[in-house]
Amino acid sequence: MERAIRGIYNGHGDVLLEALPVAGKSYSALKIASKTETPLLYLASRDYLKSDAEAFCDKFGLTHKRIPTPHKYCPAFDRSDQDHYDGRAVKSYKNGVGGREIHERLDDIRCGGDCRYLDLLNFDPSAPDVLIGDPSHAYRDEYLKGRFVVKDEFSVSEFETEFKNPQQVVDRFLQSVTLRYDSYQDVLNAQPDDNRCADALDWYGEHGLYQDTSNVLESPNEEYHALAPTLTFALLAGHELGNGWERLPVSDWADLFGINASGVNSNAICVRDPDENTMYLLNPPNFDIADGFLGLDGTPTPAMWRIATGLDLTHRDVLEDREKRKYVSDVLNHTIIRTNDDLKPYQNNRNGSITAPKDTQILHWIHRKEGEKPGFITSKKAIDNVYPEYNDGELFDYVDTPRNFSNVLSYQGFADKHLGFVSGSRHYGDPYIKKWGAYAGEAVASNSKRGTAKSYGEFGNKIHRHMKRQTLQDVLRFGRDTEPTTVYVNTAALPDWVPSEAAHLVLFSEDAREVAGYLQDEGTEGGKVGEIATETGVKKRNARKKAEALAENGFVTKYDDLPDAAAYVWDESE
Repeated sequence: MERAIRGIYNGHGDVLLEALPVAGKSYSALKIASKTETPLLYLASRDYLKSDAEAFCDKFGLTHKRIPTPHKYCPAFDRSDQDHYDGRAVKSYKNGVGGREIHERLDDIRCGGDCRYLDLLNFDPSAPDVLIGDPSHAYRDEYLKGRFVVKDEFSVSEFETEFKNPQQVVDRFLQSVTLRYDSYQDVLNAQPDDNRCADALDWYGEHGLYQDTSNVLESPNEEYHALAPTLTFALLAGHELGNGWERLPVSDWADLFGINASGVNSNAICVRDPDENTMYLLNPPNFDIADGFLGLDGTPTPAMWRIATGLDLTHRDVLEDREKRKYVSDVLNHTIIRTNDDLKPYQNNRNGSITAPKDTQILHWIHRKEGEKPGFITSKKAIDNVYPEYNDGELFDYVDTPRNFSNVLSYQGFADKHLGFVSGSRHYGDPYIKKWGAYAGEAVASNSKRGTAKSYGEFGNKIHRHMKRQTLQDVLRFGRDTEPTTVYVNTAALPDWVPSEAAHLVLFSEDAREVAGYLQDEGTEGGKVGEIATETGVKKRNARKKAEALAENGFVTKYDDLPDAAAYVWDESE
């Protein structure tokens, strides 16, 4: 790892480095920066990663500066501070105006004259050995110049703006300028050989693709965005890909028509989803002006990294597949046990994919077999909606801490938890895959099959695989202290190289679980059929049947020599 990073820094290249979690990627990146005297801009979305980076800098004697964000340091952005909270500032920031400009131009901003955010912004960006910030801080060229960029983990939300209601944004823009179009729909239906289209391109040639921060700040509580000029241009000039989606590489087309695209960067791409009438603008920072770029990821999809950064990244894997298997088994000390060989896309529960009865049975079996409750990772919909509705949420009786696919990303509580259960896999929906296809200029379509037979074509399958591979990240959130750890996985969404074994499940029905639970609670006292039926509410005949089945499978011992009736005692070894 350290040898690879040293070579990357010395070579001043743009590299995506693949290394499994707990391999020490961030640690090594900062350690080698200290040894090679390489100034860094370290970018991470999650606060705990930035805090870790600060600690590593201290360890290796690197001076460092955490670049502030208004939400963390400006009272006008703090909703709990009612004396200073200013909704205009928050809305302006959401609609594309930077924190510095908001403070300079928003009349009577309520943070007061002594804002800590502005104080923290007042520093020489060339002075620290390491600048630490959010990915969005890379939009400021002074943070990039003379530094090697290290981006920890894949994320795109900081570089992508989603317009769920582009019609409102475009209509508002058209009201403030003299283009010969009246509405969003009018622009959408524009014909390239129409005189109005030629006039509009002339208008853009005169005014450029600027960021319209003035209109945002004048009416900060309205649905508008500083990128409205670019959004309208993309709607006017975008071309259809063949699957309904539209795409425009903004700067390339602006150059073609002699338009100054100062409002976006050179690799900006705008796409439109015709079904949802949603537009997305991906605007990567100018990473090419930095001394180099190092992306760190445990399960990367190189195509997505290249699109999101606008760089032709070289992908390097620290370990070969056989070495990864050994690392997971011998170094991390993980035993991975599969309880299902289907993908089980639990993200959206389409077609009832979340199987609450079966999942409850599996968790009951894990709890009984391991003698403790596992940490639990699954979808938000499963936790909030599906599982609570089955048998009064019985499933939660058998788990320790439930976390969903989203909030587990910033959760570190499983690092010393040595029993886990990951149920289902991520699937963000076909539009997500088609969107990334559109960014790449590919017309992605599904073959409409289900499960492991589903295909989206060569490029689309890369995005589909990206979603499935996040399961491995979930698995490796458990037991990061190298103590023996067992993780049960209720999905087939794992890379082929991952060492795993099939579970030998013995699943109990609802009545059997009631009987087993009662006998476990009674311990050495055990229970007779009548007692079991009375205490559990299971009909006497069924209680006898389930107790007999438990005895036949070795979970309880049946004593026939009692004076009035047989008794069943739970076998504590189980």
